[in-house]
Amino acid sequence: MINLAGIGHVLLRVADEEASKRFYQDVLGFAVAEQDPDHGGVFMTLGNGFHTLDIMQPAIPREAAQPLPGQLGLVHIAFKVATYAALRDAYAHLVEKDVAIQRAVDHVCQRSFYFTDPDGNGLEIYYEMPNALALFPNGRGDDDERLPLSARGEPLPQWLLEDWPNAAAMAKVERLRQPIAAE
Repeated sequence: MINLAGIGHVLLRVADEEASKRFYQDVLGFAVAEQDPDHGGVFMTLGNGFHTLDIMQPAIPREAAQPLPGQLGLVHIAFKVATYAALRDAYAHLVEKDVAIQRAVDHVCQRSFYFTDPDGNGLEIYYEMPNALALFPNGRGDDDERLPLSARGEPLPQWLLEDWPNAAAMAKVERLRQPIAAE
């Protein structure tokens, strides 16, 4: 058996290394741990390890294929935040930076929003309920709910302004944890 400790890093091939580096630094708060111009690649960190994300530019960027919706391979990279307030702050920050939020979803045990980097790579930021695995040892089902979005200059959506998980969220958790009665 292999005893993995976690996901170490993700490597993304990008069309413009400098533009991607600026996006991940200025918009998402990564820091450069190392840049290796001789071998290609920028190693970026969130501060909890040498590198979390690596980016590298192919030799001929204009000939590289862009990621396409529905293709096999990476769909998105998800970044977890420690508090619901941090989720709200991240959403407001991205909107202020003119990053298009594609959708937001209440996944019962977590709330997420989705967007892309300059190369179209899917990204997600989410907050997960404390003890989510214990709450749903057999899964949470597929009771996802789309959440409304807002644009720059508009008030934040109401779901970001509430305390969460709240009584309604916990009632939904309890309802989903109940065994389905046989008819």
